[in-house]
Amino acid sequence: MRWTGGHSNPLDWWLNLGVSPQDPPDLRLKKVVMTLVSTGIATLAIFWGILYIATGYPLSGAIPLGYSVVSFASILHFFRSKQFDLFCFSQQLLILILPFALMWSLGGFANGSAVMIWAFFAPLAALFFLDLEAARRWFIAFIALLIVSAILDSWLQGLARPMPTTLNTLYFLMNMGMGFILISLVLYYFVKDRNKAYRELEQTQEHIHHMMMTDPLTGMPNRRHLEQRFNEELDRKQRYGEPLSVLMTDVDFFKTINDRYGHAVGDEVLKAFAKTLQGGLRSSDFLARYGGEEFIVLLPASDLDAARNLAERLRKTVKSTPIEGYDIQLTSSFGVAEVQTGESPEQAISRADKAMYNAKHEGRDQVSSKDDSAHI
Repeated sequence: MRWTGGHSNPLDWWLNLGVSPQDPPDLRLKKVVMTLVSTGIATLAIFWGILYIATGYPLSGAIPLGYSVVSFASILHFFRSKQFDLFCFSQQLLILILPFALMWSLGGFANGSAVMIWAFFAPLAALFFLDLEAARRWFIAFIALLIVSAILDSWLQGLARPMPTTLNTLYFLMNMGMGFILISLVLYYFVKDRNKAYRELEQTQEHIHHMMMTDPLTGMPNRRHLEQRFNEELDRKQRYGEPLSVLMTDVDFFKTINDRYGHAVGDEVLKAFAKTLQGGLRSSDFLARYGGEEFIVLLPASDLDAARNLAERLRKTVKSTPIEGYDIQLTSSFGVAEVQTGESPEQAISRADKAMYNAKHEGRDQVSSKDDSAHI
């Protein structure tokens, strides 16, 4: 456990002695905070022990000094064993017993009530380092010891000499001040840890939602996302009375490409096809992979003529764009349909699908609509 200089300072080195390289970030934080709090309280206990002895309370001084020895032994054992659960339990037990033992030695609540602030560390630490159920058990133990202390208080008052008012006030201020600082430190890391957990949960949910809505091959929205967006566009069409059109397209002779070059090349063709389509759209347009080699484009604020013109531009762009690394020239067929009032997404897509297959029937590499299947 010698300081090798791998950390920025000796304190940083000390706080990380119980951390293992494979520890996740949240566990690493808990180990560092528990080590910091335990070291801080054990160090303060030495100061308190010397102060009590110096002011004429040798028994009360021996208790925090003994606590400090046991606490540092627990810390060093944790550094060697990395048994964090045992370390947490031993430190919580020590910090729960210390203030009660110290209060009893000082003659009960009259002289020692100020030290009770340290007893709150046991349930508070359990809430941060363990869970709500563990915190509840430690709080019950705290209440039980408090009841025992109340029962014994009148008897304890006769065992110790009264503490001078000035000294009692000084101890009260010092205990409250130092206790408040350490409790604030634990609460700070507790809130920080919970906020971090919430952020990670939100990021995980966002990532899961993105995966659910995205086609893994092309990176484009998938069919589920299309259904959601189509309903949103239908609501907008009904609200503002703007036209809405649908394009359906796929790669001509895609099965031949798969058979000749293999499915890996087929995947690259689909990715290049999707990229080409996306590059020719407005920011308000919506491209999604519908299934297999089929893609759908939603065109808000576009009537049938505007949709046909865009489809023709896309068809020409696809035909003139080479597939990098392969001697393949793509062509594509487009079906165009303008969504009618009261029409469902399924009905509009079905008309665009029929128009696309009409384009294929007429010779492929062309654009067709339901009412006009002529070559453009």
